[in-house]
Amino acid sequence: MLASFAHMLLSIMIMAIIIGIGMTGAFYVMSHLTDYEKVTVAMVLPSSEEAGTLKALSSLIQMQESVSDIADFTYLSMDEASKGIRDGSVQAAIILGDTFINDIMTGINTPAIVLLPEDTKLNTQVFHEEVRDGISLIRTGESGIYAVTDAWIHGYSMVISRSDMENLLTDLFTRNALDRNSVIADTSVSAFGEDTIMQYYIASGFAVILLFAGLLFGNLYSGNDLVVRKKIRVNGIGVVLSGLVRILVMATFLLFISIIMICMIMIYSGVTGAVTDFYFEIALIPGLLILSFSLAGFFHFIYSLSDIEAQNAMILILMAIFMAFSSGCIFPMAFLPDVFQKIGGIMPMRLWRTGVSLILFSYPDIKVILSLLGTGLLFAAGGVVCQNRKMHS
Repeated sequence: MLASFAHMLLSIMIMAIIIGIGMTGAFYVMSHLTDYEKVTVAMVLPSSEEAGTLKALSSLIQMQESVSDIADFTYLSMDEASKGIRDGSVQAAIILGDTFINDIMTGINTPAIVLLPEDTKLNTQVFHEEVRDGISLIRTGESGIYAVTDAWIHGYSMVISRSDMENLLTDLFTRNALDRNSVIADTSVSAFGEDTIMQYYIASGFAVILLFAGLLFGNLYSGNDLVVRKKIRVNGIGVVLSGLVRILVMATFLLFISIIMICMIMIYSGVTGAVTDFYFEIALIPGLLILSFSLAGFFHFIYSLSDIEAQNAMILILMAIFMAFSSGCIFPMAFLPDVFQKIGGIMPMRLWRTGVSLILFSYPDIKVILSLLGTGLLFAAGGVVCQNRKMHS
């Protein structure tokens, strides 16, 4: 017994070192992650005196967060922009005519030409959608102004004059165009759900590490041959009680590992400021304990499948790798094929990752808590059935 405990303690120390190295590398990578690579947009301005004004306006547009997050503007000639589109150094080009400003001021809808390559990447497609959204906003503003103009032409009475109404609509359009970040924030849809990309991968890494930590508990199930199990049963310790003790031991160690990882995240956050508003609170303990119980029940089921410890460990490794890929821990589920999305949707790993995210960065709702408890109890019951079957074999 003492030797087994020493072996487990040594395994935990080695696991802690591996966790430290792994999380340091993961945090370094995540601190340099963005949702997508920015596109380089070539602005082709006219050679007339309007060029200075257009450059100032384009700089104002580039300062908008919704634009600066996805695009960098550069000013090129027509030939340079076309060449950049062909060789891939420029992902899009916007060409403005010589009379662009004058036409706008006089009510002429002079189009701006947007050049895009035939084979567009994801970042270029994002910029394309941004342009389409901007066009839609412009058309909405134009429709309001044209409606007022038509009403005035056809002699309908108006509370204020035509020019005042057009100026009011223009002012409203400009305010909404420049403040559309608030609109985008209100209607944000992301493959990472409600989490930021940093929070998403912290929760994913947290869940994956806890899942692989199950390899530490193989010693709890080794050396229990049939004779020993029957003697234990004669002494009043059945499969239910022995399974409960093992689950409690595993849950305790998983809780300990969770606290270590949270402390490491706090240290990293304090040094780099990458994860803001993240603190360890006592209120995290109940959620982490329920999460640990759910995982411990799963480990009990896996290690109860066979009398061969190495075989059970191999099953756990294969299950962990498969669930990590299919449940969105490596790539968000929105990026996976439909088959993997359906499989990942029923995998417990998705529940564990969601539970970690809510426990660390939000407040877990009652449905998630009950789901974690139910999953742990279900796997624990499965482990009891397997142990009981082996007891009577």
